Amino acid sequence: MGGITRLLLLLWVGVTVSTVVDLQKRIIGGQECRQDEGHYHVRLTERPGTKEPLCGGSLISDRWILTAAHCYEPGRTIYATLGVHPGPGKEVKITDDPVIFTDGDGRRHDIMLLKLPKKTDITPIKLPDCEHTPQVDYLVQMAGHGPTQMGSNSERGNDISDTLQCANIKVVDCQQLRNCLESNDPQFYADIEYQHWFCGQMPNVDISPGDSGGGVVFNGRIYGVIAIGGNYTHACVEAAGFMNVCEYMDWIEKNSGGLLTKLRHKMKSLVFWG
Repeated sequence: MGGITRLLLLLWVGVTVSTVVDLQKRIIGGQECRQDEGHYHVRLTERPGTKEPLCGGSLISDRWILTAAHCYEPGRTIYATLGVHPGPGKEVKITDDPVIFTDGDGRRHDIMLLKLPKKTDITPIKLPDCEHTPQVDYLVQMAGHGPTQMGSNSERGNDISDTLQCANIKVVDCQQLRNCLESNDPQFYADIEYQHWFCGQMPNVDISPGDSGGGVVFNGRIYGVIAIGGNYTHACVEAAGFMNVCEYMDWIEKNSGGLLTKLRHKMKSLVFWG
């Protein structure tokens, strides 16, 4: 049985795992995003007309959303609300099959592309500058629709924020998170250890159910996709893990109609005519 499936079964039957990975995330300790922030953010749901977030995502072009692969299961229909911030948002049904990264050994990585049925005029987030990535101790920004408070003992809440919440988090070394996952669920860790992450942690800031797939942004560019955390029941205990977008740029380029090539051509045109 795969690690993700085993984990969901554990949670379903009520087994207490104090430091188990949290598969779907919400922002804790954030504040409402400014009017000029997060326009690229997409709320993903599995039922039309609901605000209950399945996951988050990021527009990286006028047709493509970048999100986490575990947000999709075979047979699941995904609805994407575009322009959710500043609102009111427009819901569309994803009709094409998702594109999930699979490496040369046939292993899935937790990163996925969703294609919109029609182009949108919403400005997407810029792709990363992989020669200038956020380093340890740099601040990056996360966004999502989740609790703004924790319980008295840092227990995770169940409420949902109607407004998009933004929070800064400091980049940290991933080794502590890896040690935590390997210690508490070695089989699950074996299923994901080969993936490419960077990590973030800061007092009173964390992720919890509903925000997986949301973008992690630095200097106006997307560098991460929210993927994993180190504690299911309590917030701000372990670092959060983000899929490292720079490690997947060739795949994004190949499967999204050559976004980088189009961007280079556009820039050359601007330089020529400028």
